Amino acid sequence: MRWRFFAGLVGSTSCAALLGACAAMPDMTSVASYGASNVMSPSGYSEKQLDDTHYQVTATGTEATPKDRIEKIARARAAQIAVEQRMKYYKVASVQYGIACSKGHEFYKGGSTPPGSRPTVLIDVVYAKQPPDPTFVSAAESYEALSGELANEVVAPEAKAAAEQESRAGCGQKA
Repeated sequence: MRWRFFAGLVGSTSCAALLGACAAMPDMTSVASYGASNVMSPSGYSEKQLDDTHYQVTATGTEATPKDRIEKIARARAAQIAVEQRMKYYKVASVQYGIACSKGHEFYKGGSTPPGSRPTVLIDVVYAKQPPDPTFVSAAESYEALSGELANEVVAPEAKAAAEQESRAGCGQKA
């Protein structure tokens, strides 16, 4: 009996400390991290292989993710693909920015989801075992540098707010 009381006390104290720490955090708006996107978590990267040496890499952010971070995620994935495919060099042939807009939904039993907007970047990537021209860069060096930058990057609250405003405006939503 005593053990259960002690476990309950420790558990509730831990929860209270965790909630207090979360409440003390000034900015809860998250930015996209480096990882694959999926149905449950649309932020991140995905790729489509067009042929042996040509891919399209897409990166999607949260509303608060600045375009340059989303592009960095796409470029890091492009470099990682090169490393995985044993291609020593790659180049980004083109970059296209966009915004994925979603409508809000009302549920018949009550409640709703707000409209959303997610900035996107689509890059076309060409790979090579030997660089055919000076525009190709080392995949291993690039991946190491970009993944390090992404892991250590801190996005300022002002940059998050500006990204949210730009994203919502691109979908015709109020800021």
